[in-house]
Amino acid sequence: MTATVRLCTTEHEPGWTLFLNGLRVIGDWEVQSRHGSVETAVVLDANGVPVFDRPLYREAPNVNLVVYGKTPEGEVRIAIIRQPRPHADDPEQPEVNGHDPVVFGQVPMGFAKKILGESIEETATREASEESGAGIVKNITRPRYPWHNPNPTFVATWSDILFVEVDLAKIEQIKSTRNEPIYSAEFISPDELIKRVAEGKDNVGAVYRMCTANSVLFIFFCTFPELWPRVGE
Repeated sequence: MTATVRLCTTEHEPGWTLFLNGLRVIGDWEVQSRHGSVETAVVLDANGVPVFDRPLYREAPNVNLVVYGKTPEGEVRIAIIRQPRPHADDPEQPEVNGHDPVVFGQVPMGFAKKILGESIEETATREASEESGAGIVKNITRPRYPWHNPNPTFVATWSDILFVEVDLAKIEQIKSTRNEPIYSAEFISPDELIKRVAEGKDNVGAVYRMCTANSVLFIFFCTFPELWPRVGE
């Protein structure tokens, strides 16, 4: 069976309903911002019969990056940032509201500044600099299929994947005046990264369970298998 998506209509009683100040919004609705939008959508079967619905999320153009460099000995170091994500529940404190934001160990990522006509490569260079402190970008590459969907069950749009090689001798301290807080950034070995992902946390409690970040890292190592350590050797 094939399926398509269309905007919600009065022909379908929605399972997801928007309430605004306690009042139910009848019919189609859409919420917009400069970073994306959320709207009603219905999935239809091959005969055009509604099957189910859920909100459809669209993101503005954005990049997911693996920023990395090589030591003078040729050893790879990968940029990991620690960033609080206030929207995430804390699985170690189920049903607790008001907990401290969960801090994630993740790769750099961010939205393109389309108003300024920024290209995807320019976005990658800027985000690599802002989030990892990289002062010099040596090379930018992309995987053969250079897009990434964070969750296709409700996200319509795709992020661009770029691998940014930087000069490890030119790493600056990350800027503290950013609109979004980043607690720290460091370049770690693949062995250390594997350890953190396996254990779920690092030594300061950052959580390595952001699916987007871990998926992009997996794509990076599948693209460059020679950089992946042989675990157990």
